Amino acid sequence: MRRVVGSSVVLGACLVVSLAGWLVLPVALAQAAPHPALLASPATAITGEAVTLRTRLGSRAARPVRVERSTGGRWTTVARTRSDRAGVVSSRQRATAARATYRVVAPAVVHRGRRLPAVVSAVARVTASPQTATAALSTAVGGVVSAAVTVSHVRPGRVVRLQLESGSGWSTLDSAEIGRTRSVRFPAVATATQTAGRRVRAVLAPYDGLPAVVTPVLAPPTAEVDAAADGRDVVVTARTTGAVERVRFFGDGVLIGEDASAPWSVTWSPRIGEHDVVARAVSPLGSTVSPVAMVTTAAVVADSGVAEGFELEEVQGGLELPTSAATLPSGGVLVTEKGGRVLVVEHGEDDGFAPARTVLDLSAEVHSEGDAGLIGLAVDPGFVDNGFVYVSFVRDDSADGVDRRSQQVARFTWDGERLDPASRHVVLGNVGGEACWAEDNVRTPDCVPLIGSAHTIGDLGFDDGGHLLVGVGDGSLYYTPDGVRGRLEALRVQDPEVLAGKVLRIDSETGRGVPGNPLHTGDGSSNASRVLAMGFRNPFRFTHHDGLLVVGDVGEGDVEEIDTLVFDEVIDRPGASVPNFGWPCLEGDGPTPLGVVDAPDSPWQACAAVRADDATLGPSYSYPHVNGGSVSGGVFLDSDAYPAAFRGRYVFGDYAQNHIRTAEVDHHGVVTGVAPFADATAAGGPVKFFTGPDGLVWSVSIMHGSLRRIRWTGDGLADRCPVGTFRRTFHDLDGPDSAFDEEIPPSPYAWLLPYAAIQLPVEAMAPASCVDGIQLSTTGSPWLADGEVDGRAHPGDRFGASWRGRIDVPEGTYRFTVSGSEWVRLWVDGEPVHNFWSNGWWSLEQRQHVVELGAGQHVVRAELVHGDQGLAAADVAWEQVGGPPEVSLDLPANGSVATDNLLSWSITATDPDGGAEPDVVLEVDFLHYTGDALHAHPSSRIVGQRSGSLQVSDEHAPGSGALRVRAVAVDETGSRSRSAPVYVCFAGGAVGPCGPDW
Repeated sequence: MRRVVGSSVVLGACLVVSLAGWLVLPVALAQAAPHPALLASPATAITGEAVTLRTRLGSRAARPVRVERSTGGRWTTVARTRSDRAGVVSSRQRATAARATYRVVAPAVVHRGRRLPAVVSAVARVTASPQTATAALSTAVGGVVSAAVTVSHVRPGRVVRLQLESGSGWSTLDSAEIGRTRSVRFPAVATATQTAGRRVRAVLAPYDGLPAVVTPVLAPPTAEVDAAADGRDVVVTARTTGAVERVRFFGDGVLIGEDASAPWSVTWSPRIGEHDVVARAVSPLGSTVSPVAMVTTAAVVADSGVAEGFELEEVQGGLELPTSAATLPSGGVLVTEKGGRVLVVEHGEDDGFAPARTVLDLSAEVHSEGDAGLIGLAVDPGFVDNGFVYVSFVRDDSADGVDRRSQQVARFTWDGERLDPASRHVVLGNVGGEACWAEDNVRTPDCVPLIGSAHTIGDLGFDDGGHLLVGVGDGSLYYTPDGVRGRLEALRVQDPEVLAGKVLRIDSETGRGVPGNPLHTGDGSSNASRVLAMGFRNPFRFTHHDGLLVVGDVGEGDVEEIDTLVFDEVIDRPGASVPNFGWPCLEGDGPTPLGVVDAPDSPWQACAAVRADDATLGPSYSYPHVNGGSVSGGVFLDSDAYPAAFRGRYVFGDYAQNHIRTAEVDHHGVVTGVAPFADATAAGGPVKFFTGPDGLVWSVSIMHGSLRRIRWTGDGLADRCPVGTFRRTFHDLDGPDSAFDEEIPPSPYAWLLPYAAIQLPVEAMAPASCVDGIQLSTTGSPWLADGEVDGRAHPGDRFGASWRGRIDVPEGTYRFTVSGSEWVRLWVDGEPVHNFWSNGWWSLEQRQHVVELGAGQHVVRAELVHGDQGLAAADVAWEQVGGPPEVSLDLPANGSVATDNLLSWSITATDPDGGAEPDVVLEVDFLHYTGDALHAHPSSRIVGQRSGSLQVSDEHAPGSGALRVRAVAVDETGSRSRSAPVYVCFAGGAVGPCGPDW
């Protein structure tokens, strides 16, 4: 009986399957045979397409096999089949995943007394992607339109139809079959007249079970143009939509360049003054003229606004409210936009960067009101191997008008071209909606709550151990009459179990707190386990560098803070308390206006302990929150490309106050030597600093929608004084060769000399000084230091004084008044305003000058020529005497053809100062073109009329003319404004911005 049972046990252990004479043995017990090749056809498949897997086993016998696919690092059986008698295995699988790895496994078997070993094939990799197709059009001379359709996958015989939109739908222009290449050509398929103003698409017919594929529709073009002065040059760029082949650029009606590839741009060197630019986008589907953009080139370029020897160089523009950026190991740069898009900026031609392209779009789920949106971005330290990228954003999960939301950190995987939406993995903030933001739920683990649309989840980064750092604002900024005193929810910052007002240190996979955090317990799933530091109002940006965490914490009404934390003093210190920076009980080092916090009825009693001695860490550096403020914590200037004097300094900025500064930060987090780096004329509203692919410090300019980098040029600048002050120097006009001692021959103008002829020497008699205004009144030698004596032949006399500085003013009309003892010269933006006597003998009218100034900075320069009179005096003052009138012109769209040669127009003009209705003039110029050049004829000037119809013609130069129409408004102060012009074309005219279409 025991032998029978024992035999049964042995038989049970050995027998796996016995069918039709086969004995199948476990693979582990069999000796593996060589790996036969496994072929996949097609290896590059269309998603949903059947892929054939084929291999030949070493044994010529029919046997059972498994087809396996690698999933999450494990092999999963996806099919069971049998080889044929020749050992051939064939299996069809649908391509569903972007990338799939297959193998065929034949278990060891005994067949008819013969033992066949296990066989595992080599792996076959199948890459699948959706079938895509794009259409492109081109136009030959004479307006013959050809087309080409490019497909992502070549499937010979598949039919492609080129279609043109008509009033009743889509009609087929031509059809062809895909051959052996990805391109299908349709030569001379239509004329430009047939396609003008209509849309075109291509359709791939259904094929082998796959559905039809429609290309993106090619639409008629649209165009917008921008122009920006760069010194005395103007960079003109165009943004287009539709099937644009090339863009022609016109400055003041004259062709200034053409670009045949996007991004469309030209550089133009116009004369000093105001200019208009337009762009004409040319397409096989017609062409269009952009609205006009205006640009002014100045005679004098003001101070760059950047520290001497540096420049803030724009690397990429055209971004829409960019918020953050991070560098990829490939040299590209990922950029987040507030609205929810992630873009990549990659290297293009000539060492430049190609236009940004979207690689992930979360717009549908991101709440982007106020300060909320897609705010943070980080690239995993192991990106080369795992492709992980992390983003932080506010979720649009409110309901029924409740101003409560939750926030999230999500991870996506880079597939070489984009961040795969299907790879999404939520790291932090899995708990959302009311389950998170309801008051009873804000302490729920993995909930990041928010009230309102500010002080949201923000920066992301990594420490040296590869742990993810997350900055979270207090999530409770909303209007109350009592300010912070009325926002009791701000106290969540002081609760370790609420993820608000904290910097977190978490596992980048699970989102849980990691060992070493001050309050870490158990598996790290509690909110407190995630906290590295707390007591922040809005730790909008931070950096981890050389064992330091340096945080920029945005202030409420008093100060902006730079807070520092030494990791070794916090991490892996059992019993250490959480570093606390005091908000909302403290702002900077001072108490917030919460009343008597230790009163029995105060809801802020928790602040009494926070305000106790040694309970909190103060800021390492702070500056006043004057007229707003929003500090953007920065990074360090570590590149060897920077000079030694700056290398290793910390660079940070302020978005609201619009400046950039640098500082020394030592290993203990002590901040010293804060110095200005860029002022409001150049900083660009920095919201993020990061190390770019070239090792330089880059910034994200939300104000200009651009990426910039701090570059050392070594170019020295002349001595500069702060805006609103003036660099004053004194120059010697005495000595043996003084012009005041020259004999002046009699002449009607002898009384002007020598003052009119004197030019101040370049050399100054003493170092320059910065003064508050252009004023001087002295009978002595003001350049002398105490105790020095003027040893010249005429002490106190015969000298020149010079002032140069920048003023920052709103747009308007300004009256400059010159007073002095003798001859004064005055320039504004390099243009002479006064060059004459300035004493009271001359009437005030002769010493006052009206100047129109645009908004922004202007350079004011003045000189006093002082001779032998006892008093040397000068005073230059200015005041705004009026804002410019506002004027607009209503005409058909720029580039339209005058219907029946009749031009209907209207002017709207108002005085923002509340004065009388401005006078208006309609200016119509006929532009006569000879080749690309033109000369303008004043055609009409209609004064005092605000609307009407005007008969126009090109009889002066049939086929060679166009109109440029502008509106002018003049207010009662004499301030003048002129609208951007509109170009009006004539039928058959193909000159300037008016054509041709191809």
